Amino acid sequence: MNQTELLSITNLYLTKLHRLGVEDIDILRSIIKEHNALYYQNESPIITDGEYDILFHALARLESDYKMFDPDSPTARIAVKTSGQFRKVHHFYPMISLDNTYSIEDVLDFEKRMRNILKDRSPNEIEYYVQPKLDGLGLALIYKYGILDQAITRWSWIEWEDVTINAFEIGNIPKNIHIWHSLERMEVRGEVVMPHKMFQSVNQIRLDNNEKLFANPRNAASWSLRQIDPLITRSRWLQFFAYAIPEIEQADVLDVHLTSYLSIIKYLEEAGFNSQNSGIHFSMGDIYHSVEKLCDFLIFQTQESNRTQFHFDTDGIVIRMNDLRFWKELGMTEHHPRYAIAYKFPAIQMRTKVLSIEHSVGRTGTVTPVANLEPVNIWWVVVRRATLHNYDELNKKDVRIGDYVFVIRAWEVIPEIVKVISEVRTGEELNVLRPSTCPICSTNLLQDAWKVAIYCPNLHCPAQIQGKLEVFVWKHWVDIDGFWVKQIELFLKKWWITDFSSIFHLSNYKEEMMYLDGYKEKSVTNLLISIEQARTIPLEKLLVSLGIPQVGKKTGKILAQYIAGCLFSYNDKISNQDIFQCLFSFTFETLEILHEIGPETAMSIVEYFQENRDIVTSLFNEIYIILPWVYKSENWKLAHKTFCVTGWFSEISRDEIHTFIEKNDWEVRTSVSSKLDYLIIGSDAWSKEKKAKDLGVSCIQLSELYKMCE
Repeated sequence: MNQTELLSITNLYLTKLHRLGVEDIDILRSIIKEHNALYYQNESPIITDGEYDILFHALARLESDYKMFDPDSPTARIAVKTSGQFRKVHHFYPMISLDNTYSIEDVLDFEKRMRNILKDRSPNEIEYYVQPKLDGLGLALIYKYGILDQAITRWSWIEWEDVTINAFEIGNIPKNIHIWHSLERMEVRGEVVMPHKMFQSVNQIRLDNNEKLFANPRNAASWSLRQIDPLITRSRWLQFFAYAIPEIEQADVLDVHLTSYLSIIKYLEEAGFNSQNSGIHFSMGDIYHSVEKLCDFLIFQTQESNRTQFHFDTDGIVIRMNDLRFWKELGMTEHHPRYAIAYKFPAIQMRTKVLSIEHSVGRTGTVTPVANLEPVNIWWVVVRRATLHNYDELNKKDVRIGDYVFVIRAWEVIPEIVKVISEVRTGEELNVLRPSTCPICSTNLLQDAWKVAIYCPNLHCPAQIQGKLEVFVWKHWVDIDGFWVKQIELFLKKWWITDFSSIFHLSNYKEEMMYLDGYKEKSVTNLLISIEQARTIPLEKLLVSLGIPQVGKKTGKILAQYIAGCLFSYNDKISNQDIFQCLFSFTFETLEILHEIGPETAMSIVEYFQENRDIVTSLFNEIYIILPWVYKSENWKLAHKTFCVTGWFSEISRDEIHTFIEKNDWEVRTSVSSKLDYLIIGSDAWSKEKKAKDLGVSCIQLSELYKMCE
């Protein structure tokens, strides 16, 4: 069947999962085999991993319920054809995959199944080794007397392709392992992955060349490894993570020195895999001694705010029984081992349909195409819209109304269309043209010669004004409680507000407000009280709330410290007028020399205050500005320090810790690097604590942070 028909019948089966019977088994087998071929052979899937897993488990359940097992079923092996460019080889040991689950209940069942098999030999406490599940391409490396001799991909459980020449181009794969020079044969298995930055770079190059985009880093890694020209593989900066030694794990006689999975990981590190210099170093795992503590950890990691961040795609956590002595007794099915399971996170990439594409005007006047989508749940957030950034990208990606697309939450926050599934188009999809006039105020749009963005030059465009006011009143800046998007839109239509300063005169419309639907005296009073409280605002928050292009939280703090330092150097009593004069005296030359402010940001700040003098002047007449504390000489030892927070804290949230750090004029960072000063650790800190110690970063408890402020 063609791909349009395949997607149509796939959608049908995804909607009738609870109504499947014995008559659906052969159809499901056929559907899954077709998707296997698209994924493994063409490296161009038309459904997501999550949808594939749903179909696969539905088939496995039906085969089990009706006792219809078939060695050619996709549940027994991956039944696809290999490409013709590489020599086919057999695996010495079957290279099977892991069973996976999305629920804690299945993890509990996993332990019960192990105990039922082990029976009276089951230990009182089973040790579980957990580690991140990298989402990449399986690869087996064969060493002869310590020299890399062969590299084989893991597609079919028995055979696949010899990619040895290309594997030599992966920089962190050891080519000569001295401690294995006396061993006739040693095999190492692992995952080949592509870093996020390289994936974005590869797709951008393909976008610029009007080539087909990769759906995800795993497909890009597979394509890069399976090229006839090994120089292409070298240019992709692929990385290898080792996780298994079949000779040890599946041998009849267990090595007396390697009796746990933890010892295997340490042995791999000793051989040169997964080390800090290998490019893919992170915490190799933690051990849990009870299934209850293990499940608590899984629940904690599944929460979006706690999900460990790496430079590579991770789609879950691998759970293995740590004691190798029980592995052989537990055994394996044709498809997966019984002593390990993969607990998978909710999908961050989903398939959906483009319902329409609108032209959105932002607070700076930039007009952006935004796709309205069939609602889809990505990591517990219902996504209905996705930005296409600019019209060049819209054209290059060739997104049309009616298209099926893959959508991710970029950095797990911003929805983004990564790929159009053009193979399933019906011919009824509609192109969208770039507009020539503003969709809000009808002003002719402009485009600077050196930029791709088009924009509305009308500073009085209602969309721009609304966007600026939404940023201004946001809780992290001026923070006016009860003053949200709907209120701004309504008050603008009634001309009660027109700019920043007009917000502070809304009390003039108190009587009219109480006649509006949904407004009562208490809610109106609370809103006006919140507005009055917002008249006092720290300078760094004010600078960000103005919506100056290129000025975010960090730059706002730098500017506020600079202004405070300048003013306090000659005067102890500072007025709004002094701050006002300082802001409007900014020049490109004075700003560019400030730490971490580049020429583009400096020019943006100067131009903003030149073009918005009247708006800022009227605002300054309504507010009282608080200058940041300027560090005295005895406090320099703690000045400009950076902190990262990781783990779980029983009595305080991470956001509250971040707020505490920022109130002390320190900087919050979200990742660990050699430039970080302190890592604040809670329970289950996992990989960040290990990385910090490896880099020599100070790891402190929350109580130690508080002591710094005494």
